[in-house]
Amino acid sequence: MSTAEAPWKDEPVIDLINAVQAETVKAALAGGPHADLPVLSQASCFSRSARIPAGRITIKDAAGLYPFENTLEARLMTGAQLREYLEYSAKYYVQTPAGAPVDTAKLTNAAGTPDYNYDAVSGLTYEIDIARPVGQRIVNLSFEGRPLDPEARFVLAVNNYRASGGGAFPHVAQAPQLWANSEEIRNTLIQWVRAKGTIDPGQFASADWRLTRDGVPVF
Repeated sequence: MSTAEAPWKDEPVIDLINAVQAETVKAALAGGPHADLPVLSQASCFSRSARIPAGRITIKDAAGLYPFENTLEARLMTGAQLREYLEYSAKYYVQTPAGAPVDTAKLTNAAGTPDYNYDAVSGLTYEIDIARPVGQRIVNLSFEGRPLDPEARFVLAVNNYRASGGGAFPHVAQAPQLWANSEEIRNTLIQWVRAKGTIDPGQFASADWRLTRDGVPVF
């Protein structure tokens, strides 16, 4: 697994981060008043050279997915807030008209947005129409096969940098905090891999989002 194409494709290696974060939050909230709420998760591509090779996995491999010292939180968000969160994230892409050539070297980091300020959110399915202007790009946003209910409540597993306002994503910094952990996310990833013994993408990888133009997939 590799992050080489993660800035423009839903890659299993980013799904791994989200799966571990969501699983950790679900366990933390179990038995509490918010245990029945769906848990979503956000993750970014911090490095385009991170990889999990076939064969023996080292601590360095696992830690390479998460080079920062972020910790994990759980925040309460509505469907409407999550839509705005995703719209803000989608400003990362350069507007590219339907039919125009797509050059991945020029597709991302619009207006100087760094890779770590583009979030993929797991648990929802959606398309990002890069032919549309910023703020109007999220289409076919759904949860469990149905259009996302703006009033529905969700738990977002989110790193403390984003939860504290890092990147200026809307709503999350003001959202109620349901839980917070002092353990670094990269250590949680390492512990998860140690406990599993094997990383099998078939157990966590899913195609949650994709880039489109007028309904046609870019890749």
